[in-house]
Amino acid sequence: MIEIEYSCPACQIMVSLMGKAYECRGCRREFPIFFGIPDFRIFPDPYLTLESERSKAVRLNDFAQSANFAELVEHYYRITDDVPTALAPAFANYVHKAPDRSRASLARLGDDPVQGRLLDLGCGSGGALIAASERYAVRVGLDIGLRWLVIARKRLLETGIEAQLVCANAEALPFRAETFTHVLADDLIDNVAAPEQVLRGTAAVMAPLGRLWLSGGNRRWIGPHPATRVWAAGLLPAHWRKQRLERMHGFDLLRAVSLQTPEAIRRMGTRYKLHVHDEGPRRIDLSALNDRSLTFKVLAGVYSRSSRMPVLRSLLERFGPAFEFVFTKRASGETT
Repeated sequence: MIEIEYSCPACQIMVSLMGKAYECRGCRREFPIFFGIPDFRIFPDPYLTLESERSKAVRLNDFAQSANFAELVEHYYRITDDVPTALAPAFANYVHKAPDRSRASLARLGDDPVQGRLLDLGCGSGGALIAASERYAVRVGLDIGLRWLVIARKRLLETGIEAQLVCANAEALPFRAETFTHVLADDLIDNVAAPEQVLRGTAAVMAPLGRLWLSGGNRRWIGPHPATRVWAAGLLPAHWRKQRLERMHGFDLLRAVSLQTPEAIRRMGTRYKLHVHDEGPRRIDLSALNDRSLTFKVLAGVYSRSSRMPVLRSLLERFGPAFEFVFTKRASGETT
């Protein structure tokens, strides 16, 4: 059984399990537990209120009792109004391929003894937790969406892999300091209201010399956004982008997305004792593109080869579609 000690995300005082909720000894807040998943959110995600999001999670959990993981994912997109029908299959495919996609990211964190403790920030459907099952003794997946954690729970149950799921805000983590040796944050930084607050809190829960792998979409990229196909999504004025998305898909799918530049992320990390161990354009696992078009695979191959050439690598990091970092937390007392 995975044991994690929680602290209040609002005041950082330790919480106690009181029946079906955790209670903070300091500010007296109560945090409910749903389906074995503690809900430490202090504000909702930008798409649903807490009440409506919990209601959706309950409906998904009810459906999961007589459905398998694949059926649950299909049902999720069937009852989610702001995902265009035309894009739902691509989104579902992205969910199904999460474990394969995560293996390369986990490898970038480096080898670690069995005693490693992994936190997957923005774990979604739990793909990285599956991929990490042979690498870490402790695996914790955190997401702001309780609905996604219901889906992740089903995936874990079907595969027989143990991990702790936690519903919380990435800007207000409910963990004690120096809990984790490794942190994964795949495309999380684009989807939070306060990126610097996320990096500060993440650094706090990392052990000295712990590692963080982080990826994000590049605000400078002038090509098509991978999920929506809108060009120059990070450079367009918000109202223009909104109009474009509504014409294309009927919804503003990027209304809560705030793309960053690699320079901004590097500066934020440095403020919180996160040393850049490695950085560059987001790597692509070419072996995971079997279902993509020939044109896409050719372009991905060109991108992959270019990212290994020093001059082009630098240009792709600054202006390419996505970037990645490996940060190492400085040891106590280390200043350089």
